[in-house]
Amino acid sequence: MKISVLKISILCFVVAGVFSACGKKESATAPVSGQTAAAAGAAVSEMRIATVNMDSINAGFQMVADIQAELARTEQRLTDDIQRQATQFQTEYENYLRIGATLTLAEQRKRESDLEQKQQEIATLQQTYANQIVTLQAQRMEEVSNAILDFVRRYDAENGPYTMVVITGRNSGVLHSQPSMDITRPVLEGLNREYQETKKNS
Repeated sequence: MKISVLKISILCFVVAGVFSACGKKESATAPVSGQTAAAAGAAVSEMRIATVNMDSINAGFQMVADIQAELARTEQRLTDDIQRQATQFQTEYENYLRIGATLTLAEQRKRESDLEQKQQEIATLQQTYANQIVTLQAQRMEEVSNAILDFVRRYDAENGPYTMVVITGRNSGVLHSQPSMDITRPVLEGLNREYQETKKNS
């Protein structure tokens, strides 16, 4: 009996900055004048966008590695408990097969009822443990997401302001971005620095 656990992977978050209103929206059917196009081009050129590669964050953020290790230990502990109880059930079942013929009909029914109940209890416990793992994973993923979002907001306040910070990586949907926009390294270094300080003080 094996409790499967999904690997923690913080693959998607978006930090949106404050967008300034750039005039009234034009009608979708209205022609675009040269002046309007120039204004739109100027607005785009004034945008300051930063990118964070989440593949690198997942691979390099120590908090992610620690949580993966925690989940693995918890899963193994719960799996061991299930296997212990399953082994005990198997022993009791085999013992019943050996002596069943020597028991009265009432005793046979009682033993069979007890074995069925234990089997059901093990199945229920296995599902309970699986749910505990999923819940723990969700909680830890939220903690990582909150840590990243909080740090990026503070990084933006100190080094921005950025119009927006978007993610890049295999599952981000961003096809291309300029290397000069990438702030992954300082973000990752800052995340690990603050995480290590938190671990020391905990």
